[in-house]
Amino acid sequence: MMQIAEKCGVSLKTVSRVINHPEQVSPKTLKLVRDYMDQCGFQINLLAKGLKQNRTNIIIIFLDKNNGEYMNAWRSNMLKHLFRYANGIGLKVIVSPSDSQGYKGDETDGFYLLSSGIADGAILFEYVENDQRLGYLERTNTPYVLLGQPKEEGIPAVSLDNYNLGHMGGTYLKEKEYKNIYYFAAEKGYYSTELRVKGFLDAVPKGTVIYGVNTPQIACERAKELLEADRADCIFVNGDCFLGVYRAAAECHKRIPEDTAVFATNSLPINDQIYPSLSSLKQDFDNLAEQCISLLQELLSSSQEGSPWDRKQIFLPSSVVERESTKTDKGQF
Repeated sequence: MMQIAEKCGVSLKTVSRVINHPEQVSPKTLKLVRDYMDQCGFQINLLAKGLKQNRTNIIIIFLDKNNGEYMNAWRSNMLKHLFRYANGIGLKVIVSPSDSQGYKGDETDGFYLLSSGIADGAILFEYVENDQRLGYLERTNTPYVLLGQPKEEGIPAVSLDNYNLGHMGGTYLKEKEYKNIYYFAAEKGYYSTELRVKGFLDAVPKGTVIYGVNTPQIACERAKELLEADRADCIFVNGDCFLGVYRAAAECHKRIPEDTAVFATNSLPINDQIYPSLSSLKQDFDNLAEQCISLLQELLSSSQEGSPWDRKQIFLPSSVVERESTKTDKGQF
């Protein structure tokens, strides 16, 4: 560090700020010092730095399997926003596959990094009942945030308000005057599914729920059954299951939205690109990511200071984005 300071014509304190608090250094000086660090092969020893500061500023995002896969379009989009907000406050992110029921026996699981002190805290993707990982984080007093809506109070969490999501979607479709509305829900047993279905049925008491629709292939099969029998004038779907409904409509020679409307829970970039463009609920990924990272940062600071955690639970509402797949003369919203 002394060599770098002398070479760049700055103080040792400035070099330290570049390493530890780059936001306090002018862009010109930051570039000058970092460029020379690259030239001379200077590397920050995160473990040594962590021992000194009692923090490494590394967090782990744990992805449990969902329908046999770790990634889907929603998670990919959510991660992109989390990376941006974490980077903005100087947190480094490691993404780890994980198993809510068997993390202890898997040496590739990022929990080994937590137990060895390499990482400070964690974000868990989505609520799973009887999640063994939550028990570990509580026992070891490791700061964490659940990105999902838990049943229990006292779990630090940020999530969509899943009841509101189902109710908002159902209300919109009812006011559009659709008569035979089917909601393709995930398997029973998931708390988020339970809340979404309750919200939907409270808004549309005569609506029909079909459970176990968690892939585009299954959505295609169920939609074809309905469309061939002319039983549905609107299908409400989760995640990327709309792809299966679109395929079913094409194979059954049904037009969207004239013969059947399609509405989705997820607001993804692809919604604007497909044809007809997909109406959906708007999920504020920016706000979800900001709230999640901010809450974790608060917990990390409290843990470092030895203060009690503020175990907040933040549930964000959704709003409707109307596009072509429901845009008809039926009703007004």
